[in-house]
Amino acid sequence: MSFSESESKQYSPTISKISMLIAAILMGNVGLVVSLLANYPPYTITLLRGIGGTLFLTLFMIKYRSFSRDFFKESFKLHWKPLLVLGVMNPIVIGLYFFAIIISGYAIAAFLLYTGGIFVLIFLIIGKVETVSKTNILSFILAIIGVAIIMEFWTGQALSYGVLIGILSGFTYAIFMFCTKKIYIFRSNNTSKIKTEGDIDILIAWLSTFFIIILSLPFGILDLFKLTITEWLYVLILGLIPTALPFILFNIGIKNDKGGNILILSYIEPLVATINGIFFQQIFSIYTIIGGALILIANIIVLIYSNKKSNSNNS
Repeated sequence: MSFSESESKQYSPTISKISMLIAAILMGNVGLVVSLLANYPPYTITLLRGIGGTLFLTLFMIKYRSFSRDFFKESFKLHWKPLLVLGVMNPIVIGLYFFAIIISGYAIAAFLLYTGGIFVLIFLIIGKVETVSKTNILSFILAIIGVAIIMEFWTGQALSYGVLIGILSGFTYAIFMFCTKKIYIFRSNNTSKIKTEGDIDILIAWLSTFFIIILSLPFGILDLFKLTITEWLYVLILGLIPTALPFILFNIGIKNDKGGNILILSYIEPLVATINGIFFQQIFSIYTIIGGALILIANIIVLIYSNKKSNSNNS
């Protein structure tokens, strides 16, 4: 198979959905690993995630022949603006997310991070990048209602410091996702401009973690000398399971997303974080169950709608 044929090949919607689902499950466990490094400030944990993630993603880049000057040069020539923005945004997202985890716990931090889905839909509609169906909009609203119930907003804690940081992490995460979608849309519409061999899914993930190191190193460099051998093992776990692997799988998922129909599967991540919170932090609330159920229902609605639409297009 020639490179042009390989590059233009799209993953099937099913593969993209499975990839997004697995990515969400893996990233939902990031809070557990972060808790093992809780003795360090959020900016240091952010740096450690960048180091661990970049290590494994560099190995993947080499394995899939993507660590080449020509591929880097072409990619930055075609996408330098969105690559720069997502590179800067990712460390900010992760730093805010870790702050929210420390202040509010796994579940609430993860649910607030995924308010980013609504912001992405807003960006898509305002920018007229993709058509967003009414079903997808209503499903995301349902998911956000689920988030609000889990937060128990009526208690008066909705505007707490941790919640505001969490919502800000969701907004910056939306910018990151929007830039990623812009790259894939451009490549899909301009296949003739892609001349070099390389895996853009891995490159986007690699740049995301590499920028984490650049921007957080000045703040956390001294803490690197305090880490024990066991803690470095935690860093490797943090770098592989909830970072390198899900970052790639997330990109594969978002590549085939149309108006949020696959992106909404990422809301499984806060459900996983909630389950972890119940078992490891002994946090349990009936409102968590109700809110989580609404999020699951929102996912099911989108999946059913997208499957019916796909079947009607094929008939």
